[in-house]
Order: sequence, then C-alpha cells, then structure tokens
Amino acid sequence: MKKIIVFALMTIGLAVNFGYSEEIEVPFITGEWAPYTSEQLPEYGAATELVSAICKAGGIKPSYKFYPWKRAENIVEKGQAFASFPYAAKDEKKAVFDFSDTMFYGINVVIYNVKNPKTPTPIKFEKLGDLKDYKVGVLLGSFLEKELANAGVAYETTPQIENTIKKLQAGRIDFYIDEQVAAYDMIKKLFPTEVDNFKTLEKGYGEKMPNIIIVSRTYPNSKEILKKFNEGLAIIKQNGEYDRITDKYKMVK
Repeated sequence: MKKIIVFALMTIGLAVNFGYSEEIEVPFITGEWAPYTSEQLPEYGAATELVSAICKAGGIKPSYKFYPWKRAENIVEKGQAFASFPYAAKDEKKAVFDFSDTMFYGINVVIYNVKNPKTPTPIKFEKLGDLKDYKVGVLLGSFLEKELANAGVAYETTPQIENTIKKLQAGRIDFYIDEQVAAYDMIKKLFPTEVDNFKTLEKGYGEKMPNIIIVSRTYPNSKEILKKFNEGLAIIKQNGEYDRITDKYKMVK
C-alpha cells in the first residue's frame, strides 16, 4: 500500500513539474465577420482558429456560440460567457470589459461605390465630420456608432456585414467603414463581377487597430482564465504557431 501511495505522489509531482493540468472548459461568443469568424468557415475562421490555438497553449478548452454582435456583448457583460471576439481595443469598452493582450491588428477603410451618383469621385476625408453630407453604414454594435453620432454624421446599422454591403451597392448608403480584409472578403462573395466598383478613400479611418477578446468581469474566475489566455498567446508567439496562423490568413500582426 505504501508503495502505491509513494508512486501516486511521484506521479502528481511529475504532473506539476511538467505543467500538466486538466483543461478548463470555457464558453466564448462570436459572430459572423468572415474571414475572421463564421460558422460556415473551416475552424470557424481566422480569428477563431487563432483563439483555439491560444486556448490550447493556455490549458483552456473553448466552446463557441455565434450571435449578433450586440447580443454577444450583452451575454458577456451578464457573465453568461467568458469572452467575445474579435473586438477593436477601444477605450469605451474598458468601462465594462477587461481586454486580452493584442491578438492581431485591423485596418479600417472608408468604402464607396463608384456607381453611386453621390460619390463618383473621392471626397476630401480627414475626419468623420467630413462625411456629414452623406449616409454611412456600419455594423450594429460597432464602436463607430458612437463616433459617428458624436461627429453628427447620419448612419445606418445592420447586424450582418453582407446587408451593409448590399445597401452600398444599391446606393442606399454612401459610405461603409469597416476592417479592410473583412469588407473586401464579403464584397468578393456578394458581387464578384463588381469588385472594381468598390473603392476606398485615400485616407482610412484611424491607425491600425489592436484586436482583442473582451472579457466578462462577472464570469466565474474570469481574471484567472484571462491570465491563462494571455499566457497561451505568449507561448504560441514563441513556438511559431502564431506566425503560422497569421501568415496563413495574411492577418496584420
């Protein structure tokens, strides 16, 4: 009996020394924003594949559910899920959520349709207020809603990116602001023969933006799980897995 106990203690000691631990099952919420996240894509998209790799390295077992972005935020805020992703690291969200370390970067562009008689040529654009004479489309729940409102710019929201691009193509909105890779991925899917009609203003909106997970402050042990997540991100940056995934999808890092 003593030999069995000693052997068991030795096994536990080895597990501790080599960092073996049972994975923590954790719910994540995301939405449709191809090619970064989508229920229809392999691995649920580029950002989801990255989150899965981070979680594996950090000893977290993620589960994913897809909801419209505004609802995703509400679910996380209420502590019904640990986190949602990917989100731009904007200060107003820090009042409600904790942030992970930066996973990748996004570049926001201002897109217009050359077939729209109101926007046949690029306008001078330096700040959002320069769009006051136009209607701008954005995703529901985007940080741009508040910034457009503060700038006095008329805007329309839709819960899905494809609906906004269809409005832009039909001339129901004049400009669309979103992350460049996601926007043009959807344009190519919806209007493959009209891609050249969708142009961007010379100046984009803002600098490249850190993309992170937003973390619930009321989900059980959220701070400890966030620490594991950040540790996992650091690990895959060291072992080459981060570069493999971001290079595969041409993500900005």
